[in-house]
Amino acid sequence: MNSNIQGSFLILLLGLFFSQCATSIQLQGEMHHPKTEDGWDLTLEHFPANPIASPKKYPVIVCHGLFANRTYLKINEKSSIVGKLQTEGYDVWLLDLRGRRDAGYPSLFFGDKTFSYSMDDYIKYDVDAAIKHVLKTTGKDKVNWIGHSMGGMIIYSRIGTLGEKRIANFVAIGSPSIMDPPNQVLKSWLSLSWFINFWPVVPAETWAGIQGGTGIPFLPQKSFEEMFWHKPNIAPSILSGVKTTSVNPGARNELLQFKDLGESGETRSLDQRISYSEGLKNIKIPTLLIAGRRDKLGMSHSLRYVYDMISSEDKSLFIASRSNNHADDYGHTDLIVGKNADKDIFNPLIVWLDKRN
Repeated sequence: MNSNIQGSFLILLLGLFFSQCATSIQLQGEMHHPKTEDGWDLTLEHFPANPIASPKKYPVIVCHGLFANRTYLKINEKSSIVGKLQTEGYDVWLLDLRGRRDAGYPSLFFGDKTFSYSMDDYIKYDVDAAIKHVLKTTGKDKVNWIGHSMGGMIIYSRIGTLGEKRIANFVAIGSPSIMDPPNQVLKSWLSLSWFINFWPVVPAETWAGIQGGTGIPFLPQKSFEEMFWHKPNIAPSILSGVKTTSVNPGARNELLQFKDLGESGETRSLDQRISYSEGLKNIKIPTLLIAGRRDKLGMSHSLRYVYDMISSEDKSLFIASRSNNHADDYGHTDLIVGKNADKDIFNPLIVWLDKRN
């Protein structure tokens, strides 16, 4: 075994060790594993509504972003977006897209399932399977959808390009559709895109797990970490928990699409024949857009572009910032796990959702 292979093997072992030392989360739901039309297992974690709260019209599907699984969406326990929705009387379904741990990781190189999927697969297959399962289980005819980052982007595309009709109300948190121009931090990430030409997956889970468990910085905060969060706005224990429980390996094709987004300025299919950004005009359902003032990924001007482009007569946009009387200028993941996210983000979100449920 040569030194490069030995080093890679050691990193994988360390990542596995620190993932086993992950934060314990007591907020646990009932696990479901619906299968997509193309044969992938997903995970839906079900949190029934608080029985003493006023029942709401539609269930809620909550979806994570890029490089992530669903865990960070509940890591703040009762103060998480999941806990708050459940307390307010919503039937909550927390979604893991394909390729996440609890439904079984795919193979690196061989077998029927590898890290070969793209955002197109999320849009075409995973969203459809999740909605079908929730509607069948609950007996409802529509759902509410809340997506953070990529979890909102795939719904822009599902509604705008594929004409999805089963979503009643839509909340996108830090979900870009354009990146024109890309900021300097994003350009730094794009400069590393050569890496994916030599490896089928970016081992983000391993890197983040080791950093969360040991404090060893794999990536410099100024250049890279601020892409995903504003560190002073997240409690250290929560940020460590996010790193050790909530980061997922990045598949090559989905990263190629994000690379294309940074270079072309618009969200497109993997083969670049379909502009999902152009489909925004077809979104006509009630839509709430939430952006963070410091967000380097779901930039406020990108969400403003979405706001201007969609055709809904019922649409709202707010920026989480000190100037708007919030506790801080929010970064990307702060919008979900920030110290005051329950007050600054979730409370107005639930007020907006209640009016439509």
